[in-house]
Amino acid sequence: MATLIKTIDDLKKYVSVNKNLDLASVEPYIKQAERKYIVPLVGDTMYESYTGTAPADAIPVKVYELLREASSNLCWFLYLPLANVQVSDSGIAVSSGENHKAAEWWQVRDLRRSFIDAGFTALDEALKIMEANETAFSDWVGSDGYTVSKELFVKRTDTFNRWFNINNSRKTFIALRPYMLEVHHQYFTAKLNAETIALLIHATKPENTIALELASGTTHYRTLDMLQAAQVNYTVAKAIQSGTFELTSNGIYEKIEEFPGYKAQPLGEKQLRRIHDERLTAGEEYYKKALKIIEANPSEFPDYETKATAAFVRPKNTGSIVGF
Repeated sequence: MATLIKTIDDLKKYVSVNKNLDLASVEPYIKQAERKYIVPLVGDTMYESYTGTAPADAIPVKVYELLREASSNLCWFLYLPLANVQVSDSGIAVSSGENHKAAEWWQVRDLRRSFIDAGFTALDEALKIMEANETAFSDWVGSDGYTVSKELFVKRTDTFNRWFNINNSRKTFIALRPYMLEVHHQYFTAKLNAETIALLIHATKPENTIALELASGTTHYRTLDMLQAAQVNYTVAKAIQSGTFELTSNGIYEKIEEFPGYKAQPLGEKQLRRIHDERLTAGEEYYKKALKIIEANPSEFPDYETKATAAFVRPKNTGSIVGF
C-alpha cells in the first residue's frame, strides 16, 4: 500500500523524532492512520493519486502537505502506546535503563492528545481549502463522501456551525452527515415533495443580506435558511443520543475509540436530555417557519404539495420504570 509518508525524512518534516528511528517501526501505523482518518475524507481516487504522484499546482500542493502533516501526527498518536514497551517472544516489557526510563501514563496521554489535535487540525485545514476550491479537486468532488451532502439542505461546515457549535470542525461535520441524511428523510421528504426540495437546495444567498427580509426574489433563500436551521437542530438531537458523540460546554465532538475521554468533562445525562429536547423543539419551530413561508408564497413554490403525514406522539421520559 502506497502512503503519503514514504521515508523517515518525510516524517521528520512534520513531527520531532529520534534521528535513529527506523521507518519500519512506525510504517504500520502510517498505513493505519491514512486508512482510518484520511481515505474516508478524501476518497480512494484522490488518495491513490496523491500517494502515486505529488500534485504540482499551488492549491493542491497546500492540501497535499496538510494531509502529510495529518498522517505524520496521527501515525504517532496510534504508535505511542506501543513505543513505551517492548514486545518479544518472552512477552511485553517496559523499556528502561540507567540513562532513561519509560514515560509515565499521563505523559503518554498528553502527547497523544497533542498529536491527535495537530492531526485533526491539519485535516480540517485541508478540507477547508478543498471546500473553497472544489474545481481543483475533481477526484474528491466525485467521491461518495462528497456527494452524499449534495442532497441535504446543509452542505457546508460553516453552515452547520452557524446554528450549532462544532468548532468549525470539518471532521465532525462529516461524521454528522449520516444523521443529517436520516433527518432529511425522516422529516423533510416526509412533508416536502421532491420538486420543492430540489428548488430549495439550489437556492442562492442574495448579495444584499441586510435587505434579506424585504428584497424580492429572496423567498427561496429565506426558506432554505429556516430549513438549514431545522436540519442542524434535528441532527444534534439525534446525534447526542447515538453514543457516537460527546457533548461538552464547548460543543459537540466525535468520540475517538482509541482515546476515551479525548474531550474532557462531557455533559451529564440530565443535561443531554434537556439539550436533546431543546434542539428537537428548535428544529420543529424552524421547520414550521419554513412551511409558513412556502404556504404563504404559492407562486414561488408552484410544485409544492402538502403530504398527509401520520400522527406522531413524542415519547417522554418521566423517570419512572415505564415512560410515556
